[in-house]
Amino acid sequence: MSERRGFGDETWELAAAGDAAGLDRAADLLLEHDTGDLSYDGHRARAFSLALAGRVDDALAELNEGWSEDWPFPAAYAADTARVRYLAGDYERALDGLELAFRGAGRLDPAVAALPAAIVARRPALRLRAVRVALVGGTPWQRLRNAAAAATASSWDR
Repeated sequence: MSERRGFGDETWELAAAGDAAGLDRAADLLLEHDTGDLSYDGHRARAFSLALAGRVDDALAELNEGWSEDWPFPAAYAADTARVRYLAGDYERALDGLELAFRGAGRLDPAVAALPAAIVARRPALRLRAVRVALVGGTPWQRLRNAAAAATASSWDR
């Protein structure tokens, strides 16, 4: 999967921390001062905020609104749809998105590669499926490491 450009990692860090207000501020700034290359990142930040509020359909529509021919690549977009579903607690469908994002990828973004284990930590019943998804893409070392992480992930209270 290609490396993200713009504010992708910072946006995901805010989302993973549950900082909806920070995501909304970031979205406002990115969309207000958009020169064309930051539009997706602004819509992505807004989508993550909506997902944290449990508004999955609105979040996916927001994410789709920012998608252009140039960016993101389909695998990165699939990873972001998986992240939206993960943030909203729709773990089974998050794995569907991750499978699309991982399939055939030669190398995975470490933050995206960590999601199968994070899903297992929240929904242990999905352990076997998460391991299978982890084995679909990335370098051989990533596949092994990510599958082991999913297989041994401990559940925790959200």
